[in-house]
Amino acid sequence: MIHYQGKIPPTHPYVAEITLDPADYYRFSCLTEDAPELRVLDVDKSQPDIWTVFVACASAEAASRLKSAW
Repeated sequence: MIHYQGKIPPTHPYVAEITLDPADYYRFSCLTEDAPELRVLDVDKSQPDIWTVFVACASAEAASRLKSAW
């Protein structure tokens, strides 16, 4: 398991770690662009078949919903 080591914005203090197929990333990024409570922090593309996306969330509830949905 990888953990995000970068700077977390004070407005989005909760970090959700999502793993997804690279083919799903475009759809995922469109979702987060339309959601002000979410900000993509980084994408770990070190594995070709599965990417880990670190998403800053404005609340614990938003992080929980995101993890449940993906």
